[in-house]
Amino acid sequence: MANTLESSSTLPSSSAPGRHIESTANLARTSLWQTLPEFLSYEERVKLSFERAKSVVRHYKLTAEDVLYVNENYWRFNSDPILALDGSVGTLLTIHYNLCLGTIAKYLKKRPDLQPIVDKLQTFEWNGQYCLTELGHGLDVINMETRATQLPDGSFDLHTPNDLAAKFMPPTAPSGYPCISIVHARLIVDGEDRGPKVFLVQLNDGVKMNTGISCKVLAPRGSARPVKHCLTYFDHVHLPASALLSSAEKPKSVREAFFDNISRVVSGTISMGGLGVAGMRIASFVAAKYSLRRHVTDVSSKVPRPIISFSTQYTAVLSAVAQTLVLRAFSDYCHRLFVQAKDPSTKHFIAAVMKTTAIKATSATTFELGDRCGAQGLAEVNQITVTLADGRGAAIAEGDVLVISIRFAIDLLRNQVRVPPYLFPDSLLAKHERSLISSLRKSLAHAASHRDQTVETTILPLCQPLIEAIGARLAYDAASGSLHKDILDLYVASAFKKDPAWYALNEGFDTLTQARMETEAARKLLPRIHDLLEMLEVEPYVVAPIVSDDKWEKYVEKLDTYRGTVMSKL
Repeated sequence: MANTLESSSTLPSSSAPGRHIESTANLARTSLWQTLPEFLSYEERVKLSFERAKSVVRHYKLTAEDVLYVNENYWRFNSDPILALDGSVGTLLTIHYNLCLGTIAKYLKKRPDLQPIVDKLQTFEWNGQYCLTELGHGLDVINMETRATQLPDGSFDLHTPNDLAAKFMPPTAPSGYPCISIVHARLIVDGEDRGPKVFLVQLNDGVKMNTGISCKVLAPRGSARPVKHCLTYFDHVHLPASALLSSAEKPKSVREAFFDNISRVVSGTISMGGLGVAGMRIASFVAAKYSLRRHVTDVSSKVPRPIISFSTQYTAVLSAVAQTLVLRAFSDYCHRLFVQAKDPSTKHFIAAVMKTTAIKATSATTFELGDRCGAQGLAEVNQITVTLADGRGAAIAEGDVLVISIRFAIDLLRNQVRVPPYLFPDSLLAKHERSLISSLRKSLAHAASHRDQTVETTILPLCQPLIEAIGARLAYDAASGSLHKDILDLYVASAFKKDPAWYALNEGFDTLTQARMETEAARKLLPRIHDLLEMLEVEPYVVAPIVSDDKWEKYVEKLDTYRGTVMSKL
């Protein structure tokens, strides 16, 4: 079996090689990362995540240029499973790097005075945040209410006019590291609303909030790794004129200017997909190792057998592994397409396909793998359900998957964007994609406009499935030159479940045939499961106790123990 995950020569090459960066495998093995946070208090866990985040920053030494251009160095960081080992670190650093530093880097050439701030962010001396959405304005955040009024001397008064205008979600509470944030607010000049603009604001010194700025720490999300998400308020905060990063002029198109201001959200969209694939690598490894280790007594032979030997187990586990390996190749392929695309709409389309496909796969596989591990699959410490919970957050962050699917599916049907070239046009997944596009275009042609009521009821529900179909085909194309045919066969068979009726009607695969194809493809790979797990390249990032007897015994030793000392009488 081929172990390489390198892309085929038929795929676009990277724009430029990255500098040599050592793997974080040794970092993951340190006590800082091997500590099980489940034994710590909430505050201790938050502190641990910040310390871990700094260790990753020191390891990668990313520059503003790395982040700005989403180059190989940044993509290797973004795809690193160490960010899935502690999802809080993934959250903190994608905000810190992509949204905060990436936005500042965009203005750096014209604003060299920002370099000292960049230097502090590059070393994590300062923590970077990003305040965009508001409690009352999420997907319609272009209608934000936070305002920055220009004063006669050119400085600004930053203010939250009402409770619904509070900036929602960024973890802005003091963390021990001084915090600076990108803040989006409406610029008011001489009573004129000039639309949303970009400001740079110091929020706290690491211990206390700055004058006029307050935050309320929200209750934990639940199940996910803890991040101190907050509501952030500004009470007539005075900002110097230099705080404004974007132009003070009123743009000809407020909408276009706004989307240019938040352009880092696009690179954040594709970044979320990379984090999802990293999580799948860990979750599928854990489930496979547990399934090999866990034995039950066979009813017929009375002999213990590993649960991986049951078709219901090995099909689910190996399907997840196959999807993970294919999506890893797909992730790198999409990154290259993203970097090479010149048109912003094409970049965003690729990012949307990547994120939607990867995050939905993460959600589906981790949910099933958790079930396949029984009660052990419910435990946060076993790295499956927590990956599911972290993935749900990623599905919303940097572009909700349903919303971006609707936007780009409609654009595709209206010929405003194009799908990447078909490398294997006769593959089942390519046929499925083309058929779906064709049928939806016919439906759209019969509508009065793309905003017609019939579009809302017949086409919108199929927009996300369409984007996932495109992603599935691209993933197959990306992996076909580097992964063994048996892995690809299982990946394709596992994709039938997303649209079983189409494969029954168009390819003659009835329900039993579809199920048999997946099970037989999985059974063919079962003897090579250890090779497949090595290909995930993720063992150093696995701390789940259920993967080995040694880890389980050490875990049990740390559990609170109550020993009997009293003789009770009934």
